[in-house]
Amino acid sequence: MKFGLYINCQTTTAQSPDAFVDDLIEQTIAAREAEFDMITTGQHYLANYVQIQQQPLLARLSAEAGSMKLGPGVVLLPLHQPVDIAEQLTTLDYLSEGVIAGVGIGYRDVEFESFGIPKSERVGRFEEGVELMKRLWSEEDVVYEGEYYSVDGVTINPRPKEQPPVWIAANARAAVRRAAAIGDAWFVNPHSTITEIRDLKEEYDEVRLERGEDTKVPIIRETFVADTREKAVNTAREYLFSKYQRYIEWGQDEAMEDEQDLHKPFEELAEDRFLLGTPEEVCAEIERYEEELDAEYMIPRLHWPGMDNEVAIECIERIGDDVIPNV
Repeated sequence: MKFGLYINCQTTTAQSPDAFVDDLIEQTIAAREAEFDMITTGQHYLANYVQIQQQPLLARLSAEAGSMKLGPGVVLLPLHQPVDIAEQLTTLDYLSEGVIAGVGIGYRDVEFESFGIPKSERVGRFEEGVELMKRLWSEEDVVYEGEYYSVDGVTINPRPKEQPPVWIAANARAAVRRAAAIGDAWFVNPHSTITEIRDLKEEYDEVRLERGEDTKVPIIRETFVADTREKAVNTAREYLFSKYQRYIEWGQDEAMEDEQDLHKPFEELAEDRFLLGTPEEVCAEIERYEEELDAEYMIPRLHWPGMDNEVAIECIERIGDDVIPNV
């Protein structure tokens, strides 16, 4: 089992951006010292939070990352020109010890409207973008003619040291099958239950086995480790429930198989979904993910808007001391 840390790049408007970036640098150093294997961070635009943008943040954090890999988790690919993202990630590859290309299709209307991209085009743009990036990373004199993107005999220079694995975020059944067909892994979201993931993973495995590819997956989980389960739950509840209410406001629930799945009290929301408890309890749950879902990476997200940085650092250190060595 490998471990990544999801660096939360959103904070409340009460915190200054410069102080927040200092916090994220400190969390990256703590993750390196705790022997995490990678760090990742998300992307949104026009958020109701202070939002630190992904690519410049990852570039800054690369200076502190040591041997950890870096990668977006995820870049909203239909909003961007894939030539640009291919070159941005290649540069990040040379700033670090390796890059994982986490990509997603996006779901927020305001982002598509503000970028001037019809939401109805997102699947086509996404599929073409993944194909074009892979070819730019691995070929010279690329010729590509799609509905949305085209290049004529182009080469990016430099190309990455190794072709980045493409991890595709997906919520719904068709999207999971698409991730299995054109990606290198399904990047499992933090808001599906293990039961829902198991159901969708049957679809994923079917396509992967037809391709002759392995079925291992990276999984993001909302996580907090403390001396007691009660303390872990109470710490997370204060910040995490409001984050999921914001997901509903943004329309994340509409992108899921069951639109009502996030509309629950916190205790029901957490059940079979969040990793909250003592080190021993969290280790047991992670082993369950490994056994039942063939999880290759476990990626805790343990810092949410409004939480003190010191609380997050303590949890990162606790995972390094009591979870990573025991799974």
